[in-house]
Amino acid sequence: MHEFSIALEILDTLEENGYLDGVKKVNSVKLAIGKYSGIDKNYLEFAFQNLSDERFKNVFTEFVPNDSDEIKIIEITVD
Repeated sequence: MHEFSIALEILDTLEENGYLDGVKKVNSVKLAIGKYSGIDKNYLEFAFQNLSDERFKNVFTEFVPNDSDEIKIIEITVD
């Protein structure tokens, strides 16, 4: 299940760019996923909810339809 690797890479990217500085909890992550990406939406949501990072324990992942074959973060809501 490569969705765990994807979730971890998203987390790493957010941390490297300072988006998680001082963040205690992430409420939601909105992603655009291309229809040919090969990513299972349910597995990716499961991966986010089971990351070792406590901030993502109860994250709700909203998926936006996307005709291209790419993943991009559109918006992140945090407390």
